[in-house]
Amino acid sequence: MREYRLWSKFIFIAGVLISGVLILQMGLYALHVIMHWNADYNLIELCHSMLQSFGFSFAGYILQAVVYQTFFLLVFIVVKQAVQTRKFAGKLQACRDEAWTRRLNESYSTARGSITVIDSPEAVAMAAGVFKPHIVLSTGLLQLLSNCELRAVLHHEWHHAKSSDPAKTFLLTLFASALWYIPILKWFLRNYKIVREVLADDYAMRRMGTPAELGSALFKLLKGGVPARLPMSHVSILDTSINYRIRQIVEPDAKLRLSWPLAPAIISIQVAAALCTMFVIVLY
Repeated sequence: MREYRLWSKFIFIAGVLISGVLILQMGLYALHVIMHWNADYNLIELCHSMLQSFGFSFAGYILQAVVYQTFFLLVFIVVKQAVQTRKFAGKLQACRDEAWTRRLNESYSTARGSITVIDSPEAVAMAAGVFKPHIVLSTGLLQLLSNCELRAVLHHEWHHAKSSDPAKTFLLTLFASALWYIPILKWFLRNYKIVREVLADDYAMRRMGTPAELGSALFKLLKGGVPARLPMSHVSILDTSINYRIRQIVEPDAKLRLSWPLAPAIISIQVAAALCTMFVIVLY
């Protein structure tokens, strides 16, 4: 699993770094436009030497539109997430099954996150919460799985909770949505989810000592259908790549093959170069 952990770190760091640099540059540009504050844009010095003599008047308008739209989306998505998380917390309290919640928290006192059981016929198992991840299960899930299968699912979700996967996934989702014109960020998000699910599966199988219970649980959950996705940030055992993960359980020696995103990378480089060019034209 070392390869998967390396992929996970690479994808997350690369996604955050690319997004952070672009957002920082846009922030400096916004300060330049609004407050007439001059700054050295080191990332575009190379472009500057070639394009300093150009003077395209439309570049400033395009750049302002991109920058303002990006910051609007960043704020909108964060506020929307906060509102939806607050609503979800209220719904959890309203349909919380106190008896099952108390029983599971007493039975699994070593859990790294608190367990909440909700009264719902759907099979729900997820790690939710950006700042304080906790595990949410449903009574439908408890009725569907055996005790051993339930333990395997709990180990899977504990791994997500202790690794802060809901927060990391939300951060990559935020960047991929706000910087929608950088397509490689969507590739990072999609493959990060796959790798994290595989790592959580591996953790559950190692804790159980066998893949049988997790595989059986996945088959039962898949047969019951994938529940509707919730709007707030969470990571569910049925989130993504179920078929691949079942194959990984059946054939543990099979390796995850992530194809390099050549087309998204080329488009992203072109877009970044265009933004760099416009920064140079406007600021110099």
